[in-house]
Amino acid sequence: MVICFCSGESGMQAVNNFHQQDVNQYSSTCDELSSINEMIIGGRPWQAARFLKPLLSELADETKHRWLTLVLSDEDAPETVKWLKSSGINNSRVQVLNHSANMDSLELTRKALAAGTSHTVVSWVKQLDQPTLQQLELAAKNGQCHGLAISSRLQA
Repeated sequence: MVICFCSGESGMQAVNNFHQQDVNQYSSTCDELSSINEMIIGGRPWQAARFLKPLLSELADETKHRWLTLVLSDEDAPETVKWLKSSGINNSRVQVLNHSANMDSLELTRKALAAGTSHTVVSWVKQLDQPTLQQLELAAKNGQCHGLAISSRLQA
């Protein structure tokens, strides 16, 4: 598992450069339409393990040679990372990003989607309005990947 705490544009650029060799070596196109899906959970990510673990396990076991990227919310980052490490999810192709003061989680999600280094970007979000959803859809299309936006009723 790769855990990155990005600080602004330079942090995301470092992630892109780090994984660009993977993209160049295993360049492939998605055979399905790139899209953003949404999930609302009743608590914190580790409290919804019954639903999230099978989903994340399946995504982490993708045979594609791109990353499963998780963009964490700041409030839950330490507990979520702890849960991910202890969950038994195959973490060999998982990267975890946490936003910084210079870049919020939605902007980091958009950049991760557009980078083309991930087959799926899972992001914990507070809210997702229509203009933001359209921006994420476009980024997913450009990066030829899928996105999952997870929000909690506790954050709504």
